[in-house]
This record gives sequence, structure tokens and C-alpha cells, in this order.
Amino acid sequence: MNWNRIWTGAALAAAAFWLFDVVNLILTQRVFVPEPNLMWGEIVSISGSLIIPSLVTGFLLSWLYVLARPRLGPGPKTAILIGSIGFVFANPHFFSLTIWLTSFVGALIQCVSVWFKFTIATYLAGWQYIEKAP
Repeated sequence: MNWNRIWTGAALAAAAFWLFDVVNLILTQRVFVPEPNLMWGEIVSISGSLIIPSLVTGFLLSWLYVLARPRLGPGPKTAILIGSIGFVFANPHFFSLTIWLTSFVGALIQCVSVWFKFTIATYLAGWQYIEKAP
């Protein structure tokens, strides 16, 4: 395994996670809420607290992609599969009935956007991974 490439992929995946989360926070606070209750300083503070969890999740997805690559082959198909598996294990609340009964459309939009975030982050992590030459 090329650990330098795994960590580079983890950094790319973490950047994608962080960017998606910050954009989601800004959109939900500035566009979808009639009277936003978070100020810009609080948004910056919250976005700073997302760096470490994004890096941990990015590393796990990058590492899982590298482990699955010899069996499934390189490419977007493997990234989508590993990103979907990461989504299922990281977000079990999307599979409970109560979230879908409260607001089906909102839950569907949130579910698809989080799944997209996981697959894009895994694709970015796997995109730059190259094994060491034998």
C-alpha cells in the first residue's frame, strides 16, 4: 500500500466533506430558513469543528477504497460502492422510519445529498491513488 497516497486521498476526501458541510450549513441557514439564527462568526466556528471528523472519515473511505481496489478494480464503480457503504454505516438514521414520516421530500433531498457527498469524497480519494510499482 502506498500510505502517502492514502493520506493524500484522505486529505482530498476531507476537503470535499468539509466543503459540502459548510455549503450545506450556509444554504440551510441563509436560504431555507426565513430568519437565520446563526451569525457568520458562529458558522466559521462550526466549520472549524468539522475539520477533524472530516479527516477521520476521509481517511477511512480512502483506506477502504484502497483495500477494495484489487478485487473490484480501480475506477468510479468502486468509488460509488465504497462511498455507498460508508454512507450506510455513517448515517444509520436515514434508515429509520421516523425521519421519513416527518418530511419525506426533505429527508429524500438530505439523503441523496449526503450519499452524493460520500461518493464524491471517495472518488476524489481513489482518483489519485496509484500503487507502488513492484
